[in-house]
Amino acid sequence: MEDQFIFKIALAMSILGLIGMIFSADLITAREIKVKDINRGMLDEDVTMEGVVQNVKKSSHSNTYFMDIMDGTGKITLLIFESNAQDLQKANMSIYSLSNRRIKVTGKVSEYQGKMELILDNAASLKIIA
Repeated sequence: MEDQFIFKIALAMSILGLIGMIFSADLITAREIKVKDINRGMLDEDVTMEGVVQNVKKSSHSNTYFMDIMDGTGKITLLIFESNAQDLQKANMSIYSLSNRRIKVTGKVSEYQGKMELILDNAASLKIIA
C-alpha cells in the first residue's frame, strides 16, 4: 500500500512539473547582450542583440547572407541561411533593404575562423526597430 501511495505522489508531481514547463516555456527568452560581451563560453547559446546593419553581402557559393551589425560596443556578423532568407522574403522583407536599419535579432552564437558570429534562429527572430 505504501509503494502505491508513493508512486501516485511521484506521478502527480511529474505531471504538475510537465504542465508547469509547458506554461512557462513561452516566458523563457534569450538574454540580451552587447557585442563586446560575446565570448567562446556562449557558443551554441541563443542571445538577443540590437544594432545597426552596416553591410549586407550574399555568398557567391550559396544563398547565404552575411550582415555586419554594429551596436556601439563592437561589430558582429549575422548569418542568414537560405531557408530563413526565403522566409524573410515571403514576409515582404528584402534583406538588402535592412542596410543602415536598426534591428533586433535573436541568434545562436557561433565561431568561424576564430571570429564570433550569430546565426539567425528563424525569420521571426529579426525585427526592424528603426
